[in-house]
Amino acid sequence: MQTNRSLSNSTCGASEEQIASLEVLLHRMMNRIRQSLELPAILSGTVAEVRAFLGTDRVMVYRFDLDGSGEVVAESVQEERLPSLLGQHFPAEDIPPLARELFLKARQRSIVDVAAQEIGSSPLDCPVTGVSLQEIDIRFRPVDPCHVEYLTSMGVQSSLVVPILHRDRLWGLLVSHHSLPRQVTDRELQVVQLVADQLSIAIAQSTLLEQTRIQAQQEATINRVAKLLHSMTEMQLQQALELTVSALGGTGGRVYISPQRPGTAAQLLACGEQPIWQSEAGCQLYLEEYWSWRSWLDAQTTVDDDRCTWAIADWHGLEIPPELALAWFPVRIRGLLIVRLHYRQQILGYLSVFRREIEIETLWARRPDRDDPRHLRPIQSFETWRELKQGQAQAWTSAEIELVQALGSHFALAIQQYELYLQVHALNADLSRDIQERKQAEIKICALNAQLEQRVQERTAELQRANVELLREIGVREQAQASLERLSRQNELILNSAGEGIYGLNAQGKITFVNPAAARMLGYRVRELIGSNCDRDLEIHASYFLPETRDRSNAKFIHAILNHSQPDGTPYTWEESPIYATLQTGAVQYMTNDIFYRRDGSKFPVEYVSTPIREQGKIVGAVVIFKDITERQIVERMKDEFVSVVSHELRTPLTSIRTALGLLARGFLETQPAKRQRMLEIAFDNTNRLVRLISDILDIERINSGKVIMHKQLCDASELIVQSAEVMQAMAEKAEINLCVTPVSAKLWVDPDRIVQTLTNLLSNAIKFSSPGSTVWLSAELGVRSEERGVRESEVEVTGTENTEGDIQSPKSNIPNPKNADSLAPRSSLLTPHITFQVKDTGRGIPADKLESIFERFQQVDASNSGHQGGTGLGLAICRSIVQQHGGQIWVESVLGTGSTFSFTLPLAQNSEQ
Repeated sequence: MQTNRSLSNSTCGASEEQIASLEVLLHRMMNRIRQSLELPAILSGTVAEVRAFLGTDRVMVYRFDLDGSGEVVAESVQEERLPSLLGQHFPAEDIPPLARELFLKARQRSIVDVAAQEIGSSPLDCPVTGVSLQEIDIRFRPVDPCHVEYLTSMGVQSSLVVPILHRDRLWGLLVSHHSLPRQVTDRELQVVQLVADQLSIAIAQSTLLEQTRIQAQQEATINRVAKLLHSMTEMQLQQALELTVSALGGTGGRVYISPQRPGTAAQLLACGEQPIWQSEAGCQLYLEEYWSWRSWLDAQTTVDDDRCTWAIADWHGLEIPPELALAWFPVRIRGLLIVRLHYRQQILGYLSVFRREIEIETLWARRPDRDDPRHLRPIQSFETWRELKQGQAQAWTSAEIELVQALGSHFALAIQQYELYLQVHALNADLSRDIQERKQAEIKICALNAQLEQRVQERTAELQRANVELLREIGVREQAQASLERLSRQNELILNSAGEGIYGLNAQGKITFVNPAAARMLGYRVRELIGSNCDRDLEIHASYFLPETRDRSNAKFIHAILNHSQPDGTPYTWEESPIYATLQTGAVQYMTNDIFYRRDGSKFPVEYVSTPIREQGKIVGAVVIFKDITERQIVERMKDEFVSVVSHELRTPLTSIRTALGLLARGFLETQPAKRQRMLEIAFDNTNRLVRLISDILDIERINSGKVIMHKQLCDASELIVQSAEVMQAMAEKAEINLCVTPVSAKLWVDPDRIVQTLTNLLSNAIKFSSPGSTVWLSAELGVRSEERGVRESEVEVTGTENTEGDIQSPKSNIPNPKNADSLAPRSSLLTPHITFQVKDTGRGIPADKLESIFERFQQVDASNSGHQGGTGLGLAICRSIVQQHGGQIWVESVLGTGSTFSFTLPLAQNSEQ
């Protein structure tokens, strides 16, 4: 039977000293978390502070492992009144599943009084709905005898357990034990809960620090390996392999390099433990060259879509051919991490890292043995027991897999570069040999010249003069050839770097050259456009010109490829096209809005210039330079639409003003004062509408162009909400609308005038489109959002609170995420605190197809009605620009005929901004 009683301050009166100690404790806790990100130091200091505050014999932090068991990771004991449990593990069954579920879902605190045989439960959240409870409610019931015996065996007479949560999971428990009966006051329970909340923050900060350190270590390892592999003197593969194996915690590794050219042999570099593989008699074969090994490896699951990385934690659990198993068993290798090395489409080899089986040692607070007779009854002994598990496999972490993939890329690039170096070195050796042969030939020529000189002096002199002239001509030719090669290379670079498409035609209209930009825009590769008979050096030197001496029977006809058409889509015939006219007459053709077609059949508008190529006064071809003007046409169409809408919006009120003033100027209403007054009111109202329209247009243009300076300062969200409501109160009363406001106190770094402008715009719209007697709600809630989620402006991020009674209420301490929050974008580990403002009405609602477009300029659900209400169609566009300038997001949810809810978020102020 449960009893409900609240431990008020009357049980243990809260004196001024207790309040002071509470403030000092919380101040020291927050300073400790801010000053240090090392979790062990924070936990050790926390348990000591809490134990000193509560005055109990032992305070400890109990952390849960993945298998449900747990370990005491921090402890503070008063004068050894209770035995130390630091570093000891407890089996998962010590904490029942129901208790774990309540710790997580309801954040339930547990208070046990052994002497009174009672256990008190105090949840922070409702176990069914998850809504935060506003008051501390401790319900006592008889404690289970097993629980009493468990605590008694530990020497504990009273205990307090508070859960510690991290990322929506039960991370651990903050536990207080006392060897004497002791009651827990409401104040103490609140303090311990605040400490547990601070520990959750410290755990999140420590997790982020650990991730940062791992990433830094990986980057350092990658840099060191890259330095070894890409050394200017010689590639140090062996040192790079050893460093890779050490960084991944392996016991061995190897790099297998497959033959790169015919006639060359494979290479293998190894370090540490290796599989014992027997090569075939008379033939040197490596493990990676066997068909059975490659077949087995390809059948295993990879960690990526490219099927080039395998992370096998324990191959004992896999089906493996017997001959392969014989290679691994003697060295006790259990884990394999293999990366296939490839450069583009070429497989260069394999990088492999091995791990041996490991031993896992655990210190248990009691022997986790179901056959132990002591486990047939509640726990009576907490004698420590050291468990040793041998032959355990060690799984590869995602960070290790990412590291080996990055290192594999460096290995592949270095091997490819080294192979190119060997090829260049071989070419240099051949060139040196040719030079030596030429020198020998020159020596023989000199000997013959000497003999001839002795025979015929005159002939020798003539030959010497001819030789000097020949050398001069050779020098001139070499300089000319070098200049020609340099100019050719410059032309290549210019064509490759040009953003516009460039292609050349011969006199028959067939392609002679094309640059990559043109091929890319048309959906082809360069080789496909200039013909299949191109010289093979095209792939090596990226030359886009076809030699005039080659057969061009297979060259492509450009007119058929482009399907060149007029702006209305009518195809040109070859004889009617402007490019043909250039080839025939030599006239430069400048065309806009013509249409080219891509390889997949899609078309795009182009602007191009065709210029003739002349040689000795004869037209031998043409050069066409074109660019895609799709984006330009879109921009021009948007500008036309904007001018049309603005002209319409200005013309309507101007017409009304002109008509009213005309009637007044001609004196038609001199005898009708009521109608004359009405005409003046119409002119005045339309003048105000023109002023609002022009002001809104100028505002949104200045905001979007960055010309408006946001005068940001530290503001309180509740003051902004109240100020906005006061501004709109008169309008609401005139429209007979009940305005319900729920302010929330939060510090913001914003321009207060712009935020008030946004709130009043949203409130004005809600009041305009609500029926008399209805209610418009303005509320806000605190929450967190993912920094890299990329949520669209129309999507919900954190739901806002409502107060249907019309009273001001405080914000909830626990804000649930919307149903579709996880479906909007990938989950991120970095959460940012923010506040969500909401304006809700019960008006006619917005159609689903308008939820996105209403934030654009001059976009209105019902133009006729909005005009009647005095709207310009720019209010929501201005709101969106202001919110985005503050780093927030804005969206709307609406059900047609039921009402609409406009929401926008703003980040909370950070210390650096204050």
